[in-house]
Amino acid sequence: MAQQTINIGSAANDGTGDPLRTAFDKVNDNFTELYGVTAAGTGNNVAISGNSIISENSNGNIILDPNGTGNVVIANSAELVISDRTDHAIPYTEETTGALSFTSKLTYDAGTGTFTAEDITINAATISSANSNQDITLDPTGTGTVNLVVPTQASVGSAGGASALPATPTGYIKIAVSGSYYVIPYYAVS
Repeated sequence: MAQQTINIGSAANDGTGDPLRTAFDKVNDNFTELYGVTAAGTGNNVAISGNSIISENSNGNIILDPNGTGNVVIANSAELVISDRTDHAIPYTEETTGALSFTSKLTYDAGTGTFTAEDITINAATISSANSNQDITLDPTGTGTVNLVVPTQASVGSAGGASALPATPTGYIKIAVSGSYYVIPYYAVS
């Protein structure tokens, strides 16, 4: 309904304005619409109380729905604060509902610069297991390969050229290839 304006006449008491009954009928209609839109009336789902927009229904949703291509915008320099969360958790959207969720399996600690995804942590240039004695699996799937871009050298230790390896390596790197374990000898850099 459009706002109804009360005709007050051309001059005071000139008899050209709305009669009292008509005028107050318009007042009532305007207030009824206002209460319905602002949820100030009883039986509505949304109410405004202080700085809070609240749902008066148990488990009622509050939907922010801009018109057309409008956006829901948070003002510059403002923060969106979520009170029910997991500390340091990175928000993600649920696949089926689109709900914004948090989990301790996906976190970022700005103080330490550490990103954690499930059981893997990344800090600066180091990728490590978040749990002690846990394997890290690199699985490119299909016919993909794991490419390591590392520096190379022409000789090994003090034994000379690459064709003359020392009899005893400095140690061994344990790896698994398709579930089978192997060791790769390594030698001290000269």
